Amino acid sequence: MNIVEHLLDLTKAEFGFEAKTTTTSDEIFASQQLFEMLKAFKHSCFNELHTYDSLEFDDEYDDMMDEESSDDSDDFEENHDPDLRNLFTLEEMKSIAEWVDQHPNYTIATISRRFRKIKSMTYINRFREYISRNGSNLEKLNKIKDFMLNEFYIKRAIEKEAVHDIDLQHFAIQKARDLGWHSFKASESFIIRFKNENRIPSKKYNKLITRDTSKRKICTLNGMHQPYSNSLYLSKNNIF
Repeated sequence: MNIVEHLLDLTKAEFGFEAKTTTTSDEIFASQQLFEMLKAFKHSCFNELHTYDSLEFDDEYDDMMDEESSDDSDDFEENHDPDLRNLFTLEEMKSIAEWVDQHPNYTIATISRRFRKIKSMTYINRFREYISRNGSNLEKLNKIKDFMLNEFYIKRAIEKEAVHDIDLQHFAIQKARDLGWHSFKASESFIIRFKNENRIPSKKYNKLITRDTSKRKICTLNGMHQPYSNSLYLSKNNIF
């Protein structure tokens, strides 16, 4: 009871007194889990609290601040013709090149009137080179992201393992190497964009580990034996 009373005092000090409202099913479930933890704590001879962080799926995840993801260029584009990237997106280049192909007899003057940023046919030639080079990489990038999301789901949702940014980087680089893209770098901005796109924030978890009996061996007239030990891992129903 001392633990419960002290916990109540801490809660009141932290959150103050709030108006009485109807208890929700989630609140009832949370109180039941806390009660089970208290019972395990009371009847154990050993207990230990582990705190860890992990990335997690979250439907209510808000996108990170603009300053955290201000660099919206994909990693594979960062070192390829930056002048073009500052003036045109990849989709704009594809659209302009396709339009020019559909009108092969148009002069540069006509093209410039329609697309005012196009000053010479050199732009069109550079577009074709850029599209040829980065279009293939864009397909690889999509495969990398699909692989990252699949591996993240397996590790977190199925195997219940903690996952961090460094793990996402390893997934990305592993797939890039499989695709023969040895120059690919999973930068911090790339990881931030990936988490934003898939609504994956970082959350903190607490796991209480209890043991009912000691693991020490006991000497009896019948010889040495080790009593039954039960370690309670509250990693599913008692994570909070």
